[in-house]
Order: sequence, then structure tokens, then C-alpha cells
Amino acid sequence: MFTAVAIVMGYIESFIVIPGLLPGMKLGLANCVILFVLMGYGFGSAALVSLVRIIAVNSLFGNMTAAVFSLAGAALSILVMSLLKKSGRFSMVGISLAGGVAHNLGQVLVAMIIFENVGMFCYFPALIVTGIAAGVFVGILAGLVYAKVQKHL
Repeated sequence: MFTAVAIVMGYIESFIVIPGLLPGMKLGLANCVILFVLMGYGFGSAALVSLVRIIAVNSLFGNMTAAVFSLAGAALSILVMSLLKKSGRFSMVGISLAGGVAHNLGQVLVAMIIFENVGMFCYFPALIVTGIAAGVFVGILAGLVYAKVQKHL
């Protein structure tokens, strides 16, 4: 069920254009589901939902080249968020913020490898800003939903 919701949110997000963002930059609405699953069910479940979502969305609506970037970003993001969650020192917004930045770092690192160009790293400072903004947005949204349904998990 969580995977289906994440796929639908990813599809809906493909129609949302935010002025001022570079092409390909998104809020990460599907990451609300991933964060929710991470907080409620743990690392393995979040990683599985994310993997299936990325493969499904890129197979249906994108391309598998984009999936490589998505997988790298998601893997690093889920790893970082899981470690921060485990520490018990961070709020959901803080965990999500770090996940947003880690996601962008993962994508930049893959771009550097694929294009054999360390100059790609110059995009990372701008991506830090968008990662923070998206991470805060996702963290607040996921936190609101999680607070309402936590007792039913």
C-alpha cells in the first residue's frame, strides 16, 4: 500500500512546476511516504518501498537512466536518515532535512562518476539549498501525518 501511494505521489509531482527551480528538481512528495515508513517500520521497509517506487515510476513515466540517479540519492538518503533516527537526537524535520541534502549529494556523486567530471560537484552548493527546503517541507508533511496515525501502527 505504501509503495502504491509513493508511486501516485511521484506521478502527481511530475506535473508540478515550481518557478525558479532547475529542471528535474522536485519537492520530493513521494519521500513523505518513505520517511513515514522509515519512522514507523524501519530501514528495510523504507528501502524496499523506495526501490520498488523508483523502478516503477521510472519504468512507467521516466527512463532507467534517471533511475540510476534516483537510486543513488535514495540509498544515501535512507542510510543517513536511518542513522539519525537511530541516534534519537533529531526531530522528523531534522531527519528529513539531512535526507534531502544526502539525496542530492548521492545524485551529484553519481553524476561525477558517470560523466567522469569532478566539476559536477560545483552544483552541490545550490542543491544543498533545495535539499534543505525540500527536506523541511517533507519532514513537516510526514510529521503531521505520522502524528495522526502513529498510535495505529
